[in-house]
Amino acid sequence: MNNPFEKLKFWITFVLIKFVRKLRTERPKSPVVREPKNLLSKEIKIPTFISLIFTVTAIYCMFVTGLAVNYKTMLGAVILIAASAAFFILYARSKEKMMLKDNDAVVLMCLLFIIAVLMFQISREYISAFVSPASAFALMSAMLLSPRFGILYAVSLSSFVAFLNFMRFDIFIVMLCGSVVAVAGAQSIRSRADFINTGIKTAAVHAIIIIMFYFFGSYNVTEFKHNLFYGALNGAFVIIIILVFMPLFEKLFSRTTNIKLLELSDFNNPLLKRLILEAPGTYHHSVMAADIAEQAANVINDNSLLARVGAYYHDIGKLKNPQYFIENQVSDNNPHDGLSPTMSNLILVSHVKDGVTLAKQYNVDSEIINIIGQHHGTTSIHTFYHRALEESPNIDIENFRYPGPKPATKVAAIVMIADSSEAACRCIEEPTATRIKDTVEKIINNKFIDGQFSDCPITLKDLEAIRSSIISTIIGIYHIRIEYKE
Repeated sequence: MNNPFEKLKFWITFVLIKFVRKLRTERPKSPVVREPKNLLSKEIKIPTFISLIFTVTAIYCMFVTGLAVNYKTMLGAVILIAASAAFFILYARSKEKMMLKDNDAVVLMCLLFIIAVLMFQISREYISAFVSPASAFALMSAMLLSPRFGILYAVSLSSFVAFLNFMRFDIFIVMLCGSVVAVAGAQSIRSRADFINTGIKTAAVHAIIIIMFYFFGSYNVTEFKHNLFYGALNGAFVIIIILVFMPLFEKLFSRTTNIKLLELSDFNNPLLKRLILEAPGTYHHSVMAADIAEQAANVINDNSLLARVGAYYHDIGKLKNPQYFIENQVSDNNPHDGLSPTMSNLILVSHVKDGVTLAKQYNVDSEIINIIGQHHGTTSIHTFYHRALEESPNIDIENFRYPGPKPATKVAAIVMIADSSEAACRCIEEPTATRIKDTVEKIINNKFIDGQFSDCPITLKDLEAIRSSIISTIIGIYHIRIEYKE
């Protein structure tokens, strides 16, 4: 590139490719995806301190009006709510630091509390305290925020229900047990129908605890029948509330639940349909990488469904120029043969940025978009770097790296490893178990030495488990087959 004519040739080619891309974006292929304009697609940006102040004030007002309006009650409510708010903040700072930095998560956290306490008041006033849907809001917090917050909500909301009903211990135990059972099954919920099972389990737990208190002599026969009926009815309320609020909160606060991931994994999704039709080689690679990533995420107890769906979408940026990627080339004519190594590198690197842009156009969830943007990290493209070295020994390898960012989560790191491992093992002429093992180990070691996992909380123990899982899965894919006679 020291030759001025070579530099001129490079920049002319670069500008022409950019111009061609611009022309293609002006006439998009179907389906045309409109930019979201509706209210539910807009992000909510409310300062954290305003959310907290509003929540504390709203809950305090509901507490005071729900109990007796006197100075003792008012002071007691101040202590309870202030202590609860302080505990939540301290817990989030120590265990869920990223949650406090997520504006949408903070607003959702506060909104769940306000709506829950409001429903507790309505239930107590017009129906029965045993109908208070504490388990519904604990489950939603577990699915929309984190499982840890689910348990925290279970304890806090159960305490609030008990205080609103004059510190009744039986109500606290009933709500707490029902909420814990609901939160415990949050990770296994994969469809809307699973919420019905959760409602039934909650109703059964409520009934058992109420029967227990009856045997202890806490209720007379009339109170027992009354409480048992409303405790079982609570399960139906849980189902209704979750089915109504979950889709709304998912959309409004950009939360990615297992249910949303299953919807994204549907191959009737317009973006995956395009991948099947326009880049079949990339589609097949993505499906194989998804199988590998899912098994690897399972062995370290991470979100295997997120790993699978992230792998489905990680290479959608190749839809912009599918013919420039080897898995989509059906003839011997390689378009890179007529390009300089630098230009080929630019085209390959751009598929990450193109994938992020395309995912945003199709309203793919932010967690998947993050995986798309991080699945190559800042790794280098050695093939074109070595070709460039043949032309000029002064080429810097930093010019042949992906722009990043590096994987920020364990799932993103798994998708990165699964992507590279599947692509490398596919190229092995005779994929024996030993060769597959050596290839996968080399890929993981190189990425570790290159610092690609420095921004995510993955451990050496995790990497060892991931390595074993990926080797086992790929060996299963490329197992020796019997040659059938004609």
